Amino acid sequence: MRRHLNDFLFRKNEEVNTPVQVLSGGEKARLSLAAIAAFTPKLLILDEITNNLDLETRNHVAIVLKQYPGAMIVISHDADFLREIGVNHWYQIADNALSRN
Repeated sequence: MRRHLNDFLFRKNEEVNTPVQVLSGGEKARLSLAAIAAFTPKLLILDEITNNLDLETRNHVAIVLKQYPGAMIVISHDADFLREIGVNHWYQIADNALSRN
């Protein structure tokens, strides 16, 4: 368990033993990804996953998602992140119009 949490940047005893309620947004995102990696679902639905992430965590999340074997529905305003994780089909909603790429 400790090795698995270490892979998601939870390295210190106090980080591992911290109650979920007091984790930051980025820490909660990393913990969610650790749970997903431990019990891989067939579909991920991610809504603005890069919000509240520092650069190190954002890069780690991108690495993990690139390796994800299932399907993903990702809601994000961060086009660079979407390209980085390999999203190649998207719908863009803007000004009451829907466009598809």
